[in-house]
Amino acid sequence: MKIWRNWVNWIKIVFGYLKFSLFLIITTTVLLEIIFMLLPTSDSLKTQPVTAEDKIVRYKKDRDVTRQLGFNFQHVTIKHINNYGYASDKDYQNKHVQTKRVVAVIGDSYVDAVQVKTRDAFHAVLDEDLENFDVYPIGINGSQLSQYLAFSSYAAEEFDPALYVFLIIYNDFDQSFFKYKKSKGFHYFNEDGELNLVEYQPSLLTRLARNSAFIRYLHIDLKIALQLQRIFKGRDITNSLQPKKKEEFLRTGRLAIDKFLIGVKQLTENSKVVLLLDGDRNSIYKGMQQRDITVPSNILFEELKLLSKGIPNVDVVDLHNLFLQDWVNNNTKFNFDYDYHWNEYGHSIAARALLDKINELKL
Repeated sequence: MKIWRNWVNWIKIVFGYLKFSLFLIITTTVLLEIIFMLLPTSDSLKTQPVTAEDKIVRYKKDRDVTRQLGFNFQHVTIKHINNYGYASDKDYQNKHVQTKRVVAVIGDSYVDAVQVKTRDAFHAVLDEDLENFDVYPIGINGSQLSQYLAFSSYAAEEFDPALYVFLIIYNDFDQSFFKYKKSKGFHYFNEDGELNLVEYQPSLLTRLARNSAFIRYLHIDLKIALQLQRIFKGRDITNSLQPKKKEEFLRTGRLAIDKFLIGVKQLTENSKVVLLLDGDRNSIYKGMQQRDITVPSNILFEELKLLSKGIPNVDVVDLHNLFLQDWVNNNTKFNFDYDYHWNEYGHSIAARALLDKINELKL
């Protein structure tokens, strides 16, 4: 009987600790949520469902969203998501009612450019300077070469662009295959070079997380997953690959380039194309004069430039030398310290380079 009473007492004590711990967890969670609701925590862009009937990924339309960088709320922007679900202050006009010819700027998070005010994004600067054109950015975070082709087909149907600009960054190559990315809502190349859509429906957990200010702060603002990845794997993931992994990265990237350029050639039958290549800014900051070819993505950039030269109506703007020369002259970084995306200065250089190329093309 005494043993039984001791067990009962122990159970009561443990249960009391559990209740107190649960109370602390709930109270702390509610308190954190209230605090971050009052702060300018980034809003979710709310990527919309992608299905066989609605195949093109986009954000929730016609809304303003708050975005900020890092932990201290010192860099806050308000981004407008327009009538087509893309980050632009202007609504897009279908080709049947257009008043100007269209330049379609296609890419990923460097095109949605949530890190800067919309007016400072390179395509907005371009739009301001090109009086005879409307510049339509079509960019979603996480897109890659295969998705760029899906975007271009969509742009052709909706806007019939006179010019396509594809902004290409270091992770666009291998991620064009589902095996290496596994994010839903995007198109990926299959072995036959065709585009396969992986449909997307936000889960209940995703929808709940979108409504939590504290979770958004951890995921969007602090980029907690990326910071942990950098701690354990280093800043440049591709540079830390083992030899066999590097060879696989290069083989996959070359396959993606081949398939991408096939799609680009089809666009040039009716329009012109500019491939805008990001520079190897990490190497520039280290004092290197050329792209660091020990990094596999830089090898692919050079090969893409070489293969593009023989395609009529395709021009390449490589930002590396422009960034390099500007760094030598001004010693000003092109990206944020906390976030590798271009800052306003980086966007201004990209805009200037594109404007020079478009004026040269005499569209």
